[in-house]
Amino acid sequence: MSLRMKERIVLLANTDWYLANFRYDLACTLRDQGAEIHCIAPPGKYLDWLAEQGFQTHALRMGDKSYSPLGNWQTLQHIKKLYRQIKPDLAHHFTPRCVVLGSIAARKTRVPHVVNALTGLGHVFTSTSVKSMFARPGLRWLLKRNLNGANRAVIFQNQEDLDELATTGVVDAQRCHLIRGSGVDPDKFQPAQSERDDEEIRVLFASRLIGEKGIRELVVAMGEVVHQHPNAVLWVAGEPYAQNPTSLTTADLQMMGKQPWLKLFGHVDDMLPLLQQSDIAALPSYREGTPKILLEAASCALPIVATDIPGCQGVVMEGVNGYLVSVRDSVELTTALLKLCYDAALRNAMGQKGREIILKDFTSEIVIRKTLAVYQSLLSQ
Repeated sequence: MSLRMKERIVLLANTDWYLANFRYDLACTLRDQGAEIHCIAPPGKYLDWLAEQGFQTHALRMGDKSYSPLGNWQTLQHIKKLYRQIKPDLAHHFTPRCVVLGSIAARKTRVPHVVNALTGLGHVFTSTSVKSMFARPGLRWLLKRNLNGANRAVIFQNQEDLDELATTGVVDAQRCHLIRGSGVDPDKFQPAQSERDDEEIRVLFASRLIGEKGIRELVVAMGEVVHQHPNAVLWVAGEPYAQNPTSLTTADLQMMGKQPWLKLFGHVDDMLPLLQQSDIAALPSYREGTPKILLEAASCALPIVATDIPGCQGVVMEGVNGYLVSVRDSVELTTALLKLCYDAALRNAMGQKGREIILKDFTSEIVIRKTLAVYQSLLSQ
């Protein structure tokens, strides 16, 4: 499937790291097929790196406070300005905040075709805070007003998110597509070729350090795991995310750093070395689209402990390539981790099953092919 040679396509996300880590392969494929690619995200080293790869990049002014009316209005004005300059044939928006603001900007500037990727429903839908509960009806109204139309498509990463917004009338089910995750390259993310000679059992958590990813429950669980299995350690790759109200603080990191069994890596550009040196992947998140770290972990033949939520259910099959535990339940989390810590043969068997799941359903090639089909369905109208 190919695009017309003159298509001008915008990829808009709330962080430059997101575009570089999750959508680089898509951008390369589109460029190889003749499209002109514009990457829009807040400034950072990854936006500079994308420019070095030959993509046209635009630094977006986006404040840290997602609830700020003034900040969101200013960001919206900047997106509108960029869209008037670029004149895209198609705009593809990622993450809830960019979906809302990008869709409004696209409507105001008459962008011909729009694809909105709801990689998850975000903090407003997952949080039980009073602020989120008050914000939810307004967000639903904004989504309903801006996601629908003959020239628009919405991509979901799991069926439950699609069903929730479709049954409540927020989106038109006829304009929705299910593409599970951003894909993973199994040729790059391969199992370690040799066994380690140490006795550690390494549990890897890799995500933004926000409460909704279950990091606090995981630290509590690992404290008990280490008590029963002294060779267990927790590796944490990620950093706080100021835009999310549940983000860990500097004080939180200092407390975590005092634990002898916990190692903080901060942000990691290339996860492959950590994955190949780990034994178990853990992500006890409250809600997800389809987490890429779980795709990468399964591709590297790691068993997974995740929460029993829609986005993780698609990657983890209970008792096959890992365990699914209840949200916010550190006791279940402890039990699942201990099962894997004590049984190397089980870890190996589950890891191999996980890689089979990736090769069947979650490769980058599959995801990109489906995404191009969505583009073509709009561009051919």
